Amino acid sequence: MRAYGRRRMLALAAGLLAAATACSGSGEPASSPVAAATSAAAAPTTPSVAPGVSLSEAANAFSEYIVTDDLLRAAGERRLGRELARDGRADLTTADFASTDDRPARHSWGTPTFLVPRLLPDEPLWFSVVVPRDNRTAVLTFAKGPDWRLSALALLLPGQRLPEVKLDTSGYAEVVGSEDKGVQISPRYIAPLHATIAERGPAGIAAGLIAAGPYTTETAAEIADSRAAAKKDGFTYDSIFSAADYPVYALRTVDGGALVQYSLLRTTSMNSVISVSPFLPVPPEGRWALTREQYRDNIKIFETQQYVATVPPASAATVIAYDGAITKGSGL
Repeated sequence: MRAYGRRRMLALAAGLLAAATACSGSGEPASSPVAAATSAAAAPTTPSVAPGVSLSEAANAFSEYIVTDDLLRAAGERRLGRELARDGRADLTTADFASTDDRPARHSWGTPTFLVPRLLPDEPLWFSVVVPRDNRTAVLTFAKGPDWRLSALALLLPGQRLPEVKLDTSGYAEVVGSEDKGVQISPRYIAPLHATIAERGPAGIAAGLIAAGPYTTETAAEIADSRAAAKKDGFTYDSIFSAADYPVYALRTVDGGALVQYSLLRTTSMNSVISVSPFLPVPPEGRWALTREQYRDNIKIFETQQYVATVPPASAATVIAYDGAITKGSGL
């Protein structure tokens, strides 16, 4: 969707919201656009090449996104809402609408800080935003095709802090290449290693590379417990993670490490193994994606998960932010 198409969508969304408000009599206000802000972090020298994405373009794209997203959420416009997203975020947006009968939560936004990499115009263009959302810190990354769309979003976990990103004198961030060997884990390998430790825990090959905690070793322990409980009840349980074929975004931090945003896919399966097995229960959060609350033979549940991790120069990577949901399911 080009710029004209996005303006047309915004006009349509505004019309839908006006109609919905007129019918319902609701006086709920839409979220207000926020003012652009950039990090004041200090700087190495500024390259002479003009960036492919300017700070002002990033600010405009973000402001347009939050206004349009709010209007479409208020109007329950699932199809148009999905068009604001791409990559793993597209399925998560669809699930957000579908799981709430097209009444997804509307969000309130604070003042953003923009992390805009100095990219060449012919490179894949993207930028990140750190911003308060509903009293939590969100990390969003937008990528540009014909237009700007939300590619990734994760919420800072309790007790975690975002590291300071390295900026040049003009306020642009430094990209960490996918094969960069200056950090403990090159950005392209963090998702597969995370998948390994989430499945196998500290006994896997990722031990010492990915820090223990929620969404890593604790997830592996939960899978082991669920597998043991399922066996007692007469069915099998397994949960497998894989690195999603979506972009990985990485920026240099002032300590020489990296801040990396990436996605995982999780597939959870339950199968009956004896003729007297009880019906397989569908977890409450996944019932919107299946037609029944329980099945006799098997269930598969698919999740899309998005993360932010810090990768120091020479120590274990730590998961600091997460967002994800069930995006589809099947059963017999």
